[in-house]
Amino acid sequence: MEKVSETTVELVLTELKRIRRELQRLEDLLMEESLELNEDELKELLREARDESIGWVKLEDLPKPED
Repeated sequence: MEKVSETTVELVLTELKRIRRELQRLEDLLMEESLELNEDELKELLREARDESIGWVKLEDLPKPED
C-alpha cells in the first residue's frame, strides 16, 4: 500500500466536511414543506444542473456518514 502524507489526509477530511455541509444544505432544500422555489433557488439549481464540472452521484453511492 502507498503511504499518504498527513497533508493529503487533512485535505481529504476538509473536503469531506464541505461535501457533508453541501449535502445537508441540499437535503434541507428538499425537505422544505413548500414545494415552490423562489427565483434565486431556481436559478441556483439550474446553474448547478448545467455545470459540467459538478460530478453528480447517486445518494446510494456515497459513503455512509459516521455518527
